[in-house]
Amino acid sequence: MTAPTRPGPADTAPESPTAPAPGAHPDRSVTDPDHPAADAEHPGDDPAAPAVEDVRARLEAWLGDTVLTPEADLSAPLLDLGVDSLDLIRTARRVEAAFGVRVQLRELAVPTMTTARLAELVAERAARRRTADTAPPGAGHGPVALTPPQEQAWEEQSGDRGHWNQALLFTTRPGLDGELFAEAVRRLVAGHASLRLTVVAPPARRPRQQVAAVALDGPPGAALGPVLDTVDISELADADLAAAITLRCAVEQGALDPATGPVARFVRFDAGPTRPGRLLIVVHQLAFDMVSWSVLLEDLEELYTALEAGRTDARCAEGTPYPEWARALTEHARTPEAEAEAEWWTDVVRTPATVPLDHTPDDPRAVNTARTAATHREEFPPELTARLDAAARAHRAHPGDLVLHALGEALAGWLDEPAVRVDVLRHGREEAVGDSHLARTTGWFTTTVPVRLDLAPGTAAERLARTVGHLAALPGGGVGFGALSRHGRPRISAALRAAPPSDVSFDFEGDDADALPLRTVLPDVAPEPIGDITAPHWTRPHLIEVIATTDDVLRAEWWYSTALHDEATVRHLAARHRAALTALLDAVGHGTAAPGAAGAADS
Repeated sequence: MTAPTRPGPADTAPESPTAPAPGAHPDRSVTDPDHPAADAEHPGDDPAAPAVEDVRARLEAWLGDTVLTPEADLSAPLLDLGVDSLDLIRTARRVEAAFGVRVQLRELAVPTMTTARLAELVAERAARRRTADTAPPGAGHGPVALTPPQEQAWEEQSGDRGHWNQALLFTTRPGLDGELFAEAVRRLVAGHASLRLTVVAPPARRPRQQVAAVALDGPPGAALGPVLDTVDISELADADLAAAITLRCAVEQGALDPATGPVARFVRFDAGPTRPGRLLIVVHQLAFDMVSWSVLLEDLEELYTALEAGRTDARCAEGTPYPEWARALTEHARTPEAEAEAEWWTDVVRTPATVPLDHTPDDPRAVNTARTAATHREEFPPELTARLDAAARAHRAHPGDLVLHALGEALAGWLDEPAVRVDVLRHGREEAVGDSHLARTTGWFTTTVPVRLDLAPGTAAERLARTVGHLAALPGGGVGFGALSRHGRPRISAALRAAPPSDVSFDFEGDDADALPLRTVLPDVAPEPIGDITAPHWTRPHLIEVIATTDDVLRAEWWYSTALHDEATVRHLAARHRAALTALLDAVGHGTAAPGAAGAADS
């Protein structure tokens, strides 16, 4: 995501560990070449394939955890249950980990897909496992074009581009074996191409990305180089640990370099055999998004555990490597299917998207930096959150769609416009492009999609229906906009990029209480601060960023620049949003369902 000081992966939404289904491989993300569920070709029926009933029972248990409504009819289509696209990503991961087969997200998202049909599909594929040829772990790739969000960020940032990271600090199990851990990190880095990318930017030419190879033999430390470091803090007293860890974390925030590498750093703090240590993971934003955290942490846990158990052939089971996705997206931009979307996006970007300023510097975007960023936070009553979920189900929408619609109502009133344009952040793992499998791929997929919110006169239900319908109709989940504007034919690309970006972005990060997949190797998030994940000169992509999260209550964070807006202005806008959402729920909370499929405001 793009909020400058939010390192926490609120939208990773990883699943908690569960017992293996009958006939399933017990590991979730690491393959064993000797097991029939490994990524190997099986020309005939697999006698170890699970029964349809076993698969269906496992799927219904997962969905029961996701839907969180005991009265839900799990025989209904998945989209009718309120399952969103992030839930589908989790389901695809679980299916591959438990049953050794892949299901594409677009297959899961068809309106008629039910747990019964999905169980049949999984059992059929498990009985006849085949996988396409892929590059071996650790192989180099490229050079290939940057993806649209990568290229846009490369253009927006000036000066030192190295200090713009995703970072988390974890506690580690006491007494980790340093050599085994280094080998686990080597296999992790070998299995995820995005952790090895660098950006090549010759003068007067478009930047490209390439992926360095990593050796799978020899000492792991020599193969990893600056990617892995160990800090011995075993001689420090307990009272001195926090200060030493905090200082090193702050230094590490500036240790990445997308031009020369590395773009990922693993720093293990060894506190000795009896005390929990720490592990800092810092990955450059160009190589990582928040959905990637659950993949990375699951794989690291499983790799170390497998090596500790003597499984020397364990490796990651990545999907489509990130550079292959970048190439597929570039090629997609000039297909007839993508070009057919151009009229849609051209119409959307004509919608007003400029907000008034309290302060008018010569170049507003030049002063819109991390240094000038401030935040206003709103928390909604628990009863409103419950009503939000109920209204979303009634209108076959995502809760984030209603929050976004209320934002549109607030902006339309502020700007006195019948329609407004907001940039919506989405997870971007749309498998409609090429033959992609992205549920287990790390990289920066988060994409910004322009959305038109039509607030023309009508009843509250009619206006909401227009928003839900527009979101449901986004071509290809929205990835085509970036592909066309960055890699499309010159006429199409120029038309889309001529429109100024929206001043306002919206990101619905879902359940802020979702836990990371932390188990035995990394039991918990550490309490020490990790430092600033962005440099002060980092350019914020929008003037106002609205980030919504829910657990028991809905929260909204309003990020803005003090060089452009006064706190009173943002508070007033947030109050308008609160009033608009409350009025919307009062009007449609018990109404009939709006037409159209579930919306698309999840990220």
